[in-house]
Amino acid sequence: MTEDGLGELGRLAEAAGVQTSYWDTRGGRHVATPDAVVAVLSSLGAPIDRPDRLDDLRAAVELEGVDLLEPVVVHWVDGQAVDVDVCRPRGAAATPVRWVVTVEDGGIVEGVVAPDARPPVAAREAGGRPHDVHRIALEGTDRLPAGYHRLFVEADGRGHVATLVVAPRLVAQPAPAERTWGVVAPLSALAAPRPTGPAVADLDGVGRWIHSHGGRIVATLPILAAYLDEPCDFSPYTPVSRRFWNELYLDIEATPELAASPEARALVDALVPSSDAVRFDHRAHHLRLRPVLEALARTFFAAPASTRAPFEEWMAADPTVGAYAAFRAAGDQTRTGWHAWGVGAGRLPAGVEVDGELARYHLYVQWTMRNQLAAVAGRLASRDQRLYLDLPVGTHGDGFDTWAESHLYGWGCAVGAPPDDFFGEGQNWGFPPTNPRAARADGHRQLVAALRHHMHVAGVLRLDHVMGLERLYWVPDGAHAREGVYVRYPREELFAVLCVESMRRDCRIVGEDLGTVTDEIREAMTRHGLLGMYVSQFRLPGHDATVPVPGDRQVAAIDTHDTPTFAGWMQGLDIGIRRATGQIEPAEEHDRYEERRIDVARLVAALRRTGRLGAGDEDADAGVVLAALLEELAASPAAALLVGIDDLVLDTEAQNVPGTPLDRPNWVHILDSSLADLATDDEVTALLRRVQGARLSAHQHALEDPS
Repeated sequence: MTEDGLGELGRLAEAAGVQTSYWDTRGGRHVATPDAVVAVLSSLGAPIDRPDRLDDLRAAVELEGVDLLEPVVVHWVDGQAVDVDVCRPRGAAATPVRWVVTVEDGGIVEGVVAPDARPPVAAREAGGRPHDVHRIALEGTDRLPAGYHRLFVEADGRGHVATLVVAPRLVAQPAPAERTWGVVAPLSALAAPRPTGPAVADLDGVGRWIHSHGGRIVATLPILAAYLDEPCDFSPYTPVSRRFWNELYLDIEATPELAASPEARALVDALVPSSDAVRFDHRAHHLRLRPVLEALARTFFAAPASTRAPFEEWMAADPTVGAYAAFRAAGDQTRTGWHAWGVGAGRLPAGVEVDGELARYHLYVQWTMRNQLAAVAGRLASRDQRLYLDLPVGTHGDGFDTWAESHLYGWGCAVGAPPDDFFGEGQNWGFPPTNPRAARADGHRQLVAALRHHMHVAGVLRLDHVMGLERLYWVPDGAHAREGVYVRYPREELFAVLCVESMRRDCRIVGEDLGTVTDEIREAMTRHGLLGMYVSQFRLPGHDATVPVPGDRQVAAIDTHDTPTFAGWMQGLDIGIRRATGQIEPAEEHDRYEERRIDVARLVAALRRTGRLGAGDEDADAGVVLAALLEELAASPAAALLVGIDDLVLDTEAQNVPGTPLDRPNWVHILDSSLADLATDDEVTALLRRVQGARLSAHQHALEDPS
């Protein structure tokens, strides 16, 4: 019997990459049930349907490691030849191995490795026959460029192909003494004065505003393609695709087609700004803008073909663009997700002829969004600013990515999180997990595409749930969220991909490492130069009344999109919401309010000790405490400080309360103040000056004391 009590099922599951037990945030150990383990194994493609039927699984696991090569081989750039582990039947190492590397740019490096007399680095048993793993050096590969190359190895009459990832050890790095700051502004929350609503141009507006105060980062939530009508799901963290943008934020006034389209101009002129709205109605706003965008698309495609050469080059360079447009057009026509089409993944619904005009609409809005975001990023860069984007950990189960490459997903399970101090019943996020076995066989191409899509414009990229580089919590369909099972991911391979793409685009990487994060992932983040996160609401002063200090490899913030705003936190508004939505019991409410009162008092006391608050400020209001805390964080060694735009106006409503998709309107709150209001607000201006002054002091200190 194994340590987890699952016997041979547990042993075989562990060998297949399923972690049959885990430790929770309170130090308790949780062991998966046999049924959950079987469900996860089945989702991974393993041949098993019952805990007591292990023969096929046993045979599959035994054969798993006897291919000549792993599907992905990583080589960290070090000036040495590539080393490759080759698995061969015992005794076969007495014959030579032929290999060929097809370089990403088309070059060829090849050779033959003579019989190896050195002892093997590992031994395996499969099919009743022993195998040995020998490490061989591919002479002449010491100068391979960073990137993705094709490795072919032939031995013993067998040939095998792998993806060879040659990677620098670090992602793009900030300067050692860099101490920057910026503002986080969800586009949907901005009270845009234009009738066409919030747009990517507002990111440039944020940049212009904070530039005068020294701010160098403009951050926003994911702005990826979403379902905006039927089906409707506008959560930025369940996008239709991680490779296409959300046309809801296209800047209509900046399109060249508007001047050439009387129809579109008339439609825009007829729009009435909804300046008094307190909620951003994604669906209604989409329906208002859709006729305008369709008119612009018709104008674009009515122009002479010679004017569209860059567009045609973009289309030709990426075949997924046309597939995406056809997929979205079919969705517009059926008003359903692809699972309701009844024809399986990768196929358009039977009996539905895709409307060419609808497909061209989707091509146009993607092309225009791509160009507009690139222009925004360029304007930010001209001011020495960076656009900070956020990459969700998953994608919509009825979306384009899951339809186009269904084989890359673990159907029958959803990604979630185990029970913790905030969610005692665990979480089920509803979207399918990437199947690590399939992704490896595919050379991680989908991840590469998602990273490139973002890094085309982003100077900083935050990875939501960075633990996904090592393991994800899979919840079997029909099971409770607390019955999930962790599945391991190829950490080294995924970090190698990150390093390649980050260095190619000079894009810094931030890992969302909040909550349960293993020592191994933190060590890997440090080893490869990722920045971590520091969030004040999770790092409150203790009995010693000392504000914990962020490190120089962290991005500091007071809160996130998943926490209450600072003013809301001080008032404990999140506690009432959690009780009303059943996340805490009514009997707990009083204790939670008392805990919050103590937390606030300790924070005020700690800030008084630092001198940021005056001696008579025990009852200071949220604005005074916020300014003191931001100044304290700005004076810290943190590599960057992010200030929530909602905190600057002391907003009390959070953008999102996790676990309440049906009970509370999330991702819809609009700020009372516009960017123009903020730019002329004396208190906000004074606060940003304090932040900039403290950041300059932190920068000077880092220059004088690099240790």
